[in-house]
Amino acid sequence: MKPLVAGSEIDAWCTKCRLDLGHRIVALIEGRPKRVICLTCSSEHNYRASQADAKADIVLRTQRSATSGPKKSKVPRVKSAADHTKDWESQIAGQATTAFIRYTIDRTFKPGQVLIHKTFGEGVVTDVLESDKMTVLFRTGPKTLVHSKTA
Repeated sequence: MKPLVAGSEIDAWCTKCRLDLGHRIVALIEGRPKRVICLTCSSEHNYRASQADAKADIVLRTQRSATSGPKKSKVPRVKSAADHTKDWESQIAGQATTAFIRYTIDRTFKPGQVLIHKTFGEGVVTDVLESDKMTVLFRTGPKTLVHSKTA
């Protein structure tokens, strides 16, 4: 692997495009990228490791902590976007279009109900956190929404 230098290209998380894309390194500190320019949208921002690199780092840290000795730390498994999508698909599959209730802040929802949100799309209520908050699983992942609010 070639050493990184200013002007070389690297995969990184673009904060504007919100995707892993090719970037050109603008500045390095101690051999690590500090500032990059997105080759797609031309925005310049601080370097953020690509999502694949970040997940690999989590796996490595988990493996190291498991083999480091008697002190075992329990690292919670972080669900990926693909995991959320699979969960969402399994819960939404087979639902009639008439089963989806339009989300409004004043409606009350229960776990298992399916709803449709104007921004997030189709979702399923997974948990009621408090009397006025609930967790809804959408294709993009879980969101906390307010419900049962009266004016």
